[in-house]
Amino acid sequence: MSRSTLNMDIIKLLVIKDWQLYQKQLAAYVVGLLVALTLIGAGKPWSFYIGALLLLVLLFAAGGFAIGSSLMNERKEQTLPFIMSLPVTPADFFWAKILSNFSIYLVPFVLVVGGMAYIVLFTPLPDGLLVYSLLIFAFMFMVFCLTLCIALVVESEGWNIFAMIALMTMLNPYIFGLARIEEISAPIKTNNIVWSASAVSILAVEFLITAVSFAVTSWIYRRKSSFL
Repeated sequence: MSRSTLNMDIIKLLVIKDWQLYQKQLAAYVVGLLVALTLIGAGKPWSFYIGALLLLVLLFAAGGFAIGSSLMNERKEQTLPFIMSLPVTPADFFWAKILSNFSIYLVPFVLVVGGMAYIVLFTPLPDGLLVYSLLIFAFMFMVFCLTLCIALVVESEGWNIFAMIALMTMLNPYIFGLARIEEISAPIKTNNIVWSASAVSILAVEFLITAVSFAVTSWIYRRKSSFL
């Protein structure tokens, strides 16, 4: 998928189009996430758990809504044929959707990661919670990327929804699994920020899965000569 063969003007227009369609919803998610972060930083056990739950739900929802709006709805509302009528190749479409979804999702994702890091480091919450939190956010980022890749390749709305729900339900077992790893769970209630071998390995595997998923999706689109 050579950069020289891409129509950058068309890609830019498609990215802007997705941003214009999503900007109001994105603003609403950002407000909700700020409320969640405020609850977490309040320092009360009840507000921490409510805020953490709200944070995870909204972060998942923000990514899922972006993918649904920019990909699944285009097929459902028959706007994809209009895009196909433009001087756009499958490679242009692939990169436009990657760039638009990534840039949209990174707004709430960076807000959450940065906000959570600030709260952990500059409030009475134990600093050891930072690594545990980052591992959870890394998993959520991987799930978003996998969901995006599946939505790009699989045209069935039903299978896309099934894949999205299936990946989302893996979060609870993942969090439970992290808590069972002594190297990761032991520092949580302390002020020691410990990047153990287990934590680094898990992070590396998640980024590897993300990279492979994009490589495979890119390879599929590179082989396409048309949308049909």
